Order: sequence, then structure tokens, then C-alpha cells
Amino acid sequence: MNGSRRIPSLDGLRAISILLVILQHSFQRFQGTHQINKYWGVLCNGFMGVYIFFVISGFLITTLLVNEYDRSGRIVLGRFYFRRVLRIFPPLYFYLAIVAILSFMDLLHMTRLDFLATALFFRNYSAGANLWALEHTWSLSVEEQFYLLWPLVLLLCLRHAPKASGRINAARVALWVIAICPLIRVLTSLLGNSFILHGNYAMFHSRADALMFGCAIALLIGTPTFERFYGYVAKVWWLFPLALVLSSGLETRYLNYWDFSIGYSLDGLCIAVLLLWCVRNPDTWVGRLLNCALVRHIGVLSYSIYIWQTFFLHHNSRQVFGGDTVFNSLPTSWFFILVAAELSYWLVERPSLLLRSRIESRWRKSRSPEPASVSA
Repeated sequence: MNGSRRIPSLDGLRAISILLVILQHSFQRFQGTHQINKYWGVLCNGFMGVYIFFVISGFLITTLLVNEYDRSGRIVLGRFYFRRVLRIFPPLYFYLAIVAILSFMDLLHMTRLDFLATALFFRNYSAGANLWALEHTWSLSVEEQFYLLWPLVLLLCLRHAPKASGRINAARVALWVIAICPLIRVLTSLLGNSFILHGNYAMFHSRADALMFGCAIALLIGTPTFERFYGYVAKVWWLFPLALVLSSGLETRYLNYWDFSIGYSLDGLCIAVLLLWCVRNPDTWVGRLLNCALVRHIGVLSYSIYIWQTFFLHHNSRQVFGGDTVFNSLPTSWFFILVAAELSYWLVERPSLLLRSRIESRWRKSRSPEPASVSA
């Protein structure tokens, strides 16, 4: 995050992701008091934004781990988890502490389960954790569960085969997960609401394919078959955002009948192709837009924005603010989301990343120097 090489366009894609999340929550808030056609929601698909976040995470984490293995012949899991902890935990725990204080003041009612499910990243499997101010942390739980499982799988694949074969084996694992996830989602839905908990959309076993799309392209880059496929689709890259809009419309019309069967899979494929095209084409008009300073800055803030946006956009925020005020009414609430995110970034997120860099610098001084890696 601070001074390291960065993969082109990823921050810009994060900015688009968080914009979609904010637009959906704003749309839902506006719908509560106004008559508005539901199809406006096609362009305000926050779940699509979260899906983009997932694909980016799979791509970035796999790229980092494979690069580390190529340099040193190993993946140091302790270092990986150390980096993730100082990246993810401080901003979230800062927000969680604020929510706990508001609960202590009787402005919110946070149960012990609400607190533990968020702090320990199992909210997506906790039916009793229902506090509105923490409901969006289901996606952070999905990501943390991915961080726990995927590096181990990847390391096993790379260790027990030559370099190229190890990557292909890991890619096969990712592709198998992608293939079976629609079946898992359908079966999970058929088991009924008592098992679905927070929703089929929220559980790791039904959303792992989103992350695996990013993992798969990171592993397949450079292989002849994949590059031939990419060569074809890159010529018609503009079809993929159109396909995402169409999928969003079908989701609005057919809801989970579309999403759980084929919709999420189509979304993941389109996002993965678009991600790679944007990374490889930073000099196009799309690339210049994604990599301009303002958009990149929103992307850098996207994690803190995501953490704080529900607090200002949810209709139950009236409990905290005493009704509809300048803090939680549209569009002024967007300004306060940005202010909260900036404060979180500069007071919590950036200091924790600087601390991470200092500790890693000390580690490197005790060993032979390693080339700089992309930031995560």
C-alpha cells in the first residue's frame, strides 16, 4: 500500500466496486421513501461490486504467492498471515470498537455473538448475528476464510510438482471449484432457510468460485491455451461489461433462479477477463480512467469506505443519529462516508501498513535482500 509496485488498474477496479456497493445501498434507502422502478437497480448492483472485490483478491493473492515461490522456492505462510492481519484487522477492529461503544451507550444493541462473529470472521455462518451495523462484514468473512484455505492448497500443489505442473494443478483445483459451485448453491438453496443462514450469497462454500476466477487467471497467465483464449476475447473486451449489465438485469428479474444457477458463474468469468484486460491495457482510455489519481485514491480508500458505508446508509442508522439528519440522509451521507474513510485510512490503516513495512524491513535485513513485490 505504501510505496511498493502496484498492479495497474486494480485500484481503479476497487473504486468501481465500492461505487457499486454505495449505489445499491443508496438505491435501497431511496426506495424506502419513494416510488421507483426496480430496474434502476440494474445499474446499482452492489453484489456485483463485492464480486469484483472477490475476483481481485483471488488474482492478487495468488500472484503474490506464486511470485514469492518463484523467487525463493517456498511460500512463508507465517509472513503471509502476518501481512493479512495488519492489512485487514486494524480498520475493522477500529470500526467494531466504535460500534461497541455505541452499544454501551444504548444507541445500538450489539450481542456477544454479533461481536464475536465479526471479530473472528464467521458472520456469514452465524444465523444469530443480526446487528445492522455489522451486516456487511459477511464479505470480509468470506475473504478471511479464503486467506486461511487457499495459500495451503496452493503451496501443496506447488511443492509436489515441477514449477509449471504445480501451477497447472493449482489452476485445476480452482477450475473444479468454479465448476461445482453452481451445483453447491442450488443444493444449499434446496435445503431450506434454516441452513441458508444469512443467505446462500454469503457463505464461503457458495461464493468460493468468485475468488477462484481470480486465482485461475493468475495461475494460467502465460500458458499457450489460456493466451490463445485471451487473444480472442481481448478483441471483443467490450462485450463483457455489456454481459455484466445483462446479467444484472436478469438477476433483478429472476433473482436467485438466475444467480445461483448460472448468473454468478457468468459474472465471475466476465469480471476475470475484464480484470486481466484492464491490467494489460493501462494506456487505453479505460486504463487511463482507472489509473487517474482521483480514481486510484478512491480505490486505496475502498476498504475503509466499505467498512463505514453501512453505518451512514442503512435505514436503521436513525437509531444512532436520532432520525434523518445531515449525517445519514442522501446525498450528504456520501460526504460523511468519505470523511470517515479518510480518517480511518490515515489514523488506522496507513499506520498499520507502515508498521508492517518496518517489521518486514527488519526481517529482510536479517536475510539476503529480496526484490520488491506488488502490494496487497
